[in-house]
Amino acid sequence: MGNLQVVALISGGKDSFFSILHCLANGHVVVALANLHPPVLADGSAVDDTDSFMYQTIAHAVIPLYEEALGLPLYRQAITGSAVNASKDYGPHAAGEPSNHDETEDLTTLLITVMKAHPEVNAVSTGAILSDYQRTRVESVTLRLGLTPLSYLWQYPSLPPISAISLLDDMAAAGQDARLVKVASGGLDDSFLWENVADARTMARLMKASERFGTDGDGSALGEGGEYETLAISGPRPLWKKRIVVDADNVETIPGEAGSASVRLRNARLVSAEPLDEADVRIPDLLDRRFYLLQEQLAILNQEPVDYIDTRSKPVLQSSLVDDGTILIANVVGNGYDAAEQASDIMRQLHERLTSKGMSFSNVVYTSIILREMADFVGVNAAYGRHFQYANPPSRVTLACADVLPKDAALSISVTAMEQRQYTIRIGLHVQSRSYWAPANIGPYSQAIAVPVNVVASEAGSAVVYIAGQIPLVPATMELHVRPTLDAGAESRFTSQAVLALQHLYRIGRAMKVRSWITAIALVTAKDEHEAHHRAAVARMIWHDATRRAEPEADSASDEHDPEFDVWDQQQGSGRPAWQQAMPDATDDSEALFVSISPLVVILVDALPRGASIEWIAYGWTGLVAPTGMTPHAAHLLETFADRII
Repeated sequence: MGNLQVVALISGGKDSFFSILHCLANGHVVVALANLHPPVLADGSAVDDTDSFMYQTIAHAVIPLYEEALGLPLYRQAITGSAVNASKDYGPHAAGEPSNHDETEDLTTLLITVMKAHPEVNAVSTGAILSDYQRTRVESVTLRLGLTPLSYLWQYPSLPPISAISLLDDMAAAGQDARLVKVASGGLDDSFLWENVADARTMARLMKASERFGTDGDGSALGEGGEYETLAISGPRPLWKKRIVVDADNVETIPGEAGSASVRLRNARLVSAEPLDEADVRIPDLLDRRFYLLQEQLAILNQEPVDYIDTRSKPVLQSSLVDDGTILIANVVGNGYDAAEQASDIMRQLHERLTSKGMSFSNVVYTSIILREMADFVGVNAAYGRHFQYANPPSRVTLACADVLPKDAALSISVTAMEQRQYTIRIGLHVQSRSYWAPANIGPYSQAIAVPVNVVASEAGSAVVYIAGQIPLVPATMELHVRPTLDAGAESRFTSQAVLALQHLYRIGRAMKVRSWITAIALVTAKDEHEAHHRAAVARMIWHDATRRAEPEADSASDEHDPEFDVWDQQQGSGRPAWQQAMPDATDDSEALFVSISPLVVILVDALPRGASIEWIAYGWTGLVAPTGMTPHAAHLLETFADRII
């Protein structure tokens, strides 16, 4: 999809406005603004601020000024619901659940109003940085309406240059002025109020304060845990046409409960904007430093790289993990005239077999789909997706390889399902918004699902992480990566794709607290045997360098973050098992994450999604002590493709 026509969700806060600048920097057109505000009371008054996990409402009386300040139509609606569904993740099923009207669904009504007025709208911008609570709710609503969710600030602190306040630095560089209008943390007091959050002195004070009330990478310096809230009053061209001014004597400090404080603004007005420069919006580099260096090192290799890793040895199939808490239903094929009909029959069979074991599709954590022709994917995906309409569907790998299928089969599907046990708490990561972080998974599969298992006596509760197959899509555009180098031949493009796709695996693994890889597989395509063995060698070299010889990042401590932290955690408690909590400092280094327990296995296939030349598959482990063996699903794949291992 090319340039998008965007409606920007705004709360008045710094992030929603900076996200608009990133939409513009990516070539999209912002056509309207949308805002949800507290309801008007019977006496005509309105609450200054509501205790909502979903919407920032403080200083909402200033919001109408943005229509003229930005020269964009503004659509507003009152919040009529409440946080009925308090789950961290909000899937498509949630809208149909009996409730007293969840506040999330107010956004549905608002966006429908905008779409009626602007039929060209096809995307929604939001300022989510680390909050799964907010992101998953916006995604649920926008995708149901057929809109593309854009969250360009997602995981921003973990992107190059990997800094807790890189977002604030970039806001300052772009010329955005957002003032603190509420503080709600023991490390902050009313002296912060009405300060520019991106001012150098304010940033230094926030960093110092966050050392007391936060932990490395939890987003506290950005206010991600509700530590503070902001109001944007000015910014760069071409977005801002005027700026908002509030005279000093009209900024009143209001003490709150438990040491919190906020401002009450009176007589806010618009004035002509000063002649600021055009927005200088930095787009984070596509590759982290380690992957950029790896790509550059490999670029000097010729068409016959030094094969210092044996590319032709067959792996020894190890025994499966003991008591991994899952069952495998493998190689299910179906009846039907075409692939879509066969897929529907396969899903019927899977339903019956899961039911016979006291399970349902909600127990499935990982699937693999093998197609005869990749062109059949769309129809198969539709039949498949109808059964996974809930938050955090299973992660998945998809490929085409005709000669491993029975003669009349257009496809086969295998699933790993999690048995219901006391310790098996399903943790998922399902990011469906476009960002700079990793490819969006728009559809019925998650980036990763983690299943705690009892396989190491000293680490009961550690988890196996099932990560979806990763192909080299550019996250911000969702287009296949083609390195823009004049002399880039087919093998140079393969190397670039392999490095980017492996970085996706790395970022997802890091977000899921992976410490080591139990099994790793690279699926590659090739036009002939010579190219196949060359690509196998390159894939092994990349894997070897990434997992064995990676240099720590310059600021590895600030790189470590917990993407699950948000205000929901702070108020409700995360409810996560111990393995999902912050890692001890002793193991918070970039080297530890990339330990590989077993060698990489390279498999030649016919085709991969989106025409990719490589897809990485890996199964992670969150514990300190690596288990022996492999997951049943990994063993199944290696057995299925035994004759295609190169």
